[in-house]
Amino acid sequence: MSKASQPEAGSRMGWRRIVLCLGVLLMSSAPAIGQLTTGTITGTVTDQSGAAVPGATVTLKNTDTGISRTTQTRENGKYEALSLPTGSYEISASLSGFQTVVHTGIGLALGQNAVVNFALQVGEVSQSVTVTGETAQVETTTATVSNLIDEKKVTDLPLNGRDLTQLSFLQPGVIKSPAGAGAFSGLGDKLSVAGSRGNQNIYLLDGVSNSDLSGNAQSASGQLAGAETIKEFQIITNNYSAEYRSQAGAIVSAVTKSGTNNFHGSAYEFLRNDKLDAAKWEENKGGGKSPFRRNQFGGSVGGPIIKDKTFFFASYEGLRQSQGVNTQARVPDVNARDGILPGVAPITVFVSWNRKGSFKRRLWIRPHRPQLFFRKIGNDLRYVQL
Repeated sequence: MSKASQPEAGSRMGWRRIVLCLGVLLMSSAPAIGQLTTGTITGTVTDQSGAAVPGATVTLKNTDTGISRTTQTRENGKYEALSLPTGSYEISASLSGFQTVVHTGIGLALGQNAVVNFALQVGEVSQSVTVTGETAQVETTTATVSNLIDEKKVTDLPLNGRDLTQLSFLQPGVIKSPAGAGAFSGLGDKLSVAGSRGNQNIYLLDGVSNSDLSGNAQSASGQLAGAETIKEFQIITNNYSAEYRSQAGAIVSAVTKSGTNNFHGSAYEFLRNDKLDAAKWEENKGGGKSPFRRNQFGGSVGGPIIKDKTFFFASYEGLRQSQGVNTQARVPDVNARDGILPGVAPITVFVSWNRKGSFKRRLWIRPHRPQLFFRKIGNDLRYVQL
């Protein structure tokens, strides 16, 4: 009986090792992915004389979700909070014998290294000093060249077809690629950075590659996902840091919205059809407008599952389009078929038949033109030119 139980125990140990290896792999990859979808807040805590304050407690609270993180300053008075979700933060620093200083309204964007410094005053911990203001927008902690399209721009700026790629053209060094739309090239606009090709870019969505085989973002419309899903995105054009893969063009890193402590949602529907469009000149000449139907619709919903702990967010994007194409072809009219062309004298053909039923190959035209001879092949009447 003990012999029979040995294989079962061995198989259980094997499964435990596999699960342990998978857990270690997932935990080791989480920080790498987090660096692509989050930001960092660093700073220095000093006293009123400018000396470093070690051991101070720094608390960072996301005002949207209520999630907090606590860290302490090192011997040089510096603190660092890595892989923080984007959003608005309230940061406080406290230490026994000093007043508590609170910074509110600190916005953390995607890929940003925000610097928030504290100057503590002597006093009771229960006393607090509140400072309201945004962090400096000048990046001084990294050499990466990037541009951020924040949540306000995503929401407020008008877009044709809800294609967020159009906001990329507002950034320096980014132009619209002349490559056209197609089944394999995508339906959205293409961007070119520093002269690179439009298919040499990579799109990241929450740190995961979102590019198709042709290098375009994947969504229902073949474009970058719309404003209902994307919170903000970053265009990295040069000096990529280690967490990003090597790419000849740009790296477009987008982060999706998340749920908060409040329920929120949205819905949209955009309609276009031939009844609302004016006819083109060639359509008026060629017999009318071609049929066209386009419906772009979707929505989003998010909220708390467990307040200050667990949240949910979901979005949907749909596109239905049916479009006809008017095609025109130029063909010879009746006069052209009879040899009557504008600006050219007509050709007169004389044909006479002999008694055997075949025709005489004779043709009289103007002297300066080449001579043509007719030849009967089957039931067809053809001519050749000498």
